[in-house]
Amino acid sequence: MPPPIPAICCLFAASERVEHRITSGLVEGFSQWWQMPALLLGVAALAAFIAWMYRRDAAELPWGFGALLAALRLGAVAALVAAYLDFERKAEHEVVFPSRVAVLVDSSASMTLRDDADGGPETAAADAPETTAWTRAQRAVSVLRDGGLLAALAPRHEVSVWRFDADAEPLAVLPTAAESAADPPAQAAAGAADGAADPSSEMPVASPPADWADRLTARGYETRLGEALARVLDQEPAGSLAGVIVLTDGGNNAGIDPAAAVAALEKAAVPVYPLGIGSDRLPTNVRVADVLVPSRVFPGDRFAVTAYLQSQGLAGQTVRVELAELQADDAGGDRDPAAGPGRVIDTAEAVLGAGGEMVGVRFDVPGLNAPGRRDLAIRVIPPAADRTPADDRQVAEVEVVDRVTQVLLMAGGPSREYQFMRNILERDKSFAVDVLLGTAGKGGSQDARRILPAFPGTADDLDEYDVVVAFDYDWRQLDAAAQARLENWVSRESGGLVMVAGGIFMDAWLSDPQTAVIRNLHPVELRRAGRLMADDPAGVEEPMPLVFARDGLDAEFLWLASSRIASQTIWSEFKGVYSCFDSGGPKPGATVYARASRPGGAGSPETNPVYFAGQFYGSGNVFFMGSGEMWRLRSLDDSLHERFVTQLVRHVSQGRLLRGSRRARLLVDRDRFAVGTAVTVRVVLPEGDAAASPVCRVHGPDDVAVTVPLTAERERPGTLQGTFVASREGAWRIDVELGGGHGEKLSRRIQARLPDRELERPRLDRGMLEQIATLSGGRAHFLATEGWTADDSRSLAAGIEDRSRREYETGSPDVDFKRRLNGILLGIGAGLLCLEWVIRRLVKLA
Repeated sequence: MPPPIPAICCLFAASERVEHRITSGLVEGFSQWWQMPALLLGVAALAAFIAWMYRRDAAELPWGFGALLAALRLGAVAALVAAYLDFERKAEHEVVFPSRVAVLVDSSASMTLRDDADGGPETAAADAPETTAWTRAQRAVSVLRDGGLLAALAPRHEVSVWRFDADAEPLAVLPTAAESAADPPAQAAAGAADGAADPSSEMPVASPPADWADRLTARGYETRLGEALARVLDQEPAGSLAGVIVLTDGGNNAGIDPAAAVAALEKAAVPVYPLGIGSDRLPTNVRVADVLVPSRVFPGDRFAVTAYLQSQGLAGQTVRVELAELQADDAGGDRDPAAGPGRVIDTAEAVLGAGGEMVGVRFDVPGLNAPGRRDLAIRVIPPAADRTPADDRQVAEVEVVDRVTQVLLMAGGPSREYQFMRNILERDKSFAVDVLLGTAGKGGSQDARRILPAFPGTADDLDEYDVVVAFDYDWRQLDAAAQARLENWVSRESGGLVMVAGGIFMDAWLSDPQTAVIRNLHPVELRRAGRLMADDPAGVEEPMPLVFARDGLDAEFLWLASSRIASQTIWSEFKGVYSCFDSGGPKPGATVYARASRPGGAGSPETNPVYFAGQFYGSGNVFFMGSGEMWRLRSLDDSLHERFVTQLVRHVSQGRLLRGSRRARLLVDRDRFAVGTAVTVRVVLPEGDAAASPVCRVHGPDDVAVTVPLTAERERPGTLQGTFVASREGAWRIDVELGGGHGEKLSRRIQARLPDRELERPRLDRGMLEQIATLSGGRAHFLATEGWTADDSRSLAAGIEDRSRREYETGSPDVDFKRRLNGILLGIGAGLLCLEWVIRRLVKLA
């Protein structure tokens, strides 16, 4: 692994030097060419007249007395002329803008891949066994630090470090070596953090902030190189940007064409120097890229498992793929992946595609009978040419649930969303539905198991349910004890709650202070009592499309198809909704999945009202919908609304169905994450269990264990939270060992996968990088074939022009200086005239 990067603060880009100069206000005010000659002629004529007058006046005196008197008169007149010229002192600020080089580091998910230097020159280097084990992102950091690139640029250039993937972000500005030497405290701090100076560095070099390496962690789901180049040109100081160095695998897959951005750089005379990381000839390999398994199934129910294979250099070859159920020891990762898996459930054959094409293999599992968590493994039997056997297997987890999901539907009125959801859940035998109608009279009939006359009166009665769905319910019908019972059921008993906003009862119950508990359960800030629902009417004439945030695009329970891209396509075809509760924004810790875009609305997307939002409330899951209009999905296909309803209800019920230990709950908001995503782990302890001291460890795909610190949430006693980054593709296992002498352990398995666009073209795009360099006047380098040394860094830095510049700014005149100068000139003039008068009296000339 590359060594960590020490800490130092970012510095300003410009330095300043102040000088003072004395000028004449009269002369500087001249605007015509003849004014200065006229002034000189006037002064010369006055001096000649004084000399001529004293020659006549002192003709009878000795020559020395006449010359002295003339000199005294000329001195007095010179003082008056100096005062007339209006001399003043001004401070002149010299601002130096040092030359700037922008270094862009690719942080997209494809940078997590490891490349095999297949016979290239780099394999002959002494350090090849170590460097070829690094990911592309680690190689990029190594080039900046160990490769001497920062040290080579420091003597003449400032360096601004950027990261880019789906967006671009500046991370640090590193000063020139001269500026670093002029700042001894910062230099000392850098040396202390680094431990020792780099002997290969000729001059001291400042280092980036402490979190610089962490923020370069590859996590982006797209690579927008063109937009990153355009943003650098727009934000870096004009006239001082001497060049752009890009460390990337060249896999631009979204946004504007990099060639268009380079055209603007070429016009500004800013060359681009791409450093290609990775191989354009990926090693011969087949790997299990992804496994799709339902998170929960019921005993004996058939379900599908889909595996996606990706290969390089094996197009057209047929491989055998096995689906097996692993024993407990096999799933832990200690077992040799090359050995035969546990019980083989099914086998299939697949024809591999070309150039990284994804090939799907589907298995229809007849059913698993024993309830509990099961680990299913997909294993491909690779051909002899396969170079990386470690990625031939992936493990996924499925929960066999031996009971139906108990659902309580609470409706304030007979809305369409309630009717359609009730019908969908009633037809699905994995759900048992009871209803509580706020406006229905006695003797009503509903397609449900039971019609409740009132909210469950005891904690045991409420504990029968896994999910409560409330459609614009009038919460004033629940007394304080019932509201507290609902809050405890969510926070302590892992209940799932869906809140559907409406325009009939919300105004009334929100203005009632007795419903504060219900307001606290919502993941969004509801309006204060008396505030209108929105500045505009709740309903609009044109539909408001739903704009999904990144979390919403990644949330599989909101997918309307089997893949992220296919789901995005369907949601883009959905026209939208006609009303949305205008909340005050999400609460801290809540996740916004989608917002309703007002027709013709201006401003940032964050100003649009929240339509989908969710949060963990204690050990429970709460989901908010801005209105009950998801039934409009039926305009595209009836099955889409059915899929949305079932996935949503199962998502919020996960806390109840996956409770595991009676002493604690281990919660993760979803089962699948994009590579580089920050995964939040929550551990909820039973009330009063102070003896428990949970320890959380995460096992990555390479079975390296990392301890995740757990900290208590201030707002919710008994809830601990920790975060880690899923930095590698594959299966991650979360283990939480409970303290207090009980010896219990909670486990959860999640899957990290490369985003679809990053999977499509994981190889180095040499042609695009060469085109960028040629168009801009730079030069491309490719580390897979050329390697990289400190000499290469110095050679690259020497070819970048120094574009430092100086600007001068003149300050206001010094008033005190002018006052003192005028006083001195007045004293000199008066003194000389007095002395002249005394001498004239002595020589009897006056």
